[in-house]
Amino acid sequence: GFFRRTIRMKLEYEKCDQRCKIQKKSRNKCQHCRFHKC
Repeated sequence: GFFRRTIRMKLEYEKCDQRCKIQKKSRNKCQHCRFHKC
């Protein structure tokens, strides 16, 4: 749902330092890193 919704709605998330660890428990903290990791 997250990736499909991001593409369909053309969402842009706030940039960060791009050093976030994307794990199941903490994946919602930084949506920018989560989207760009795929």
